[in-house]
Amino acid sequence: IRQSLGWTQDRLAKETQISKSFLSEIENHKSDVSGDKLLKIANALNASLDYLMKGEPLSNSDTTKPIEIPPELSEMADEHGLTYRGTITLLNTQQSLIARRSTKINTLMTKDKWKKMYESLKPYLE
Repeated sequence: IRQSLGWTQDRLAKETQISKSFLSEIENHKSDVSGDKLLKIANALNASLDYLMKGEPLSNSDTTKPIEIPPELSEMADEHGLTYRGTITLLNTQQSLIARRSTKINTLMTKDKWKKMYESLKPYLE
């Protein structure tokens, strides 16, 4: 994505406040990236987390499915003035984190848990 936009690693490093050397390690699969750094990169490149992780856009069948926002997330988003895009980003981030866990335990996200997650990601959602 970076190269298709005509961006150098220097530019992406400045946009994300991530070192050029670390970006190089990520691009060459020599280093894993944390969720917050991945979100910074996605936001800078205007790309979805799914695209960054899989290297391909969502299939047409995925894009036609209605998005179900849990009531707890919706309520928290309303209380904090979170935009629709921010709400969807938060939901996608949570789903990506759950998908990467080795256990299949489905953790119910309460309004308080959504709030804590939002507060930790807030700087990257704006």
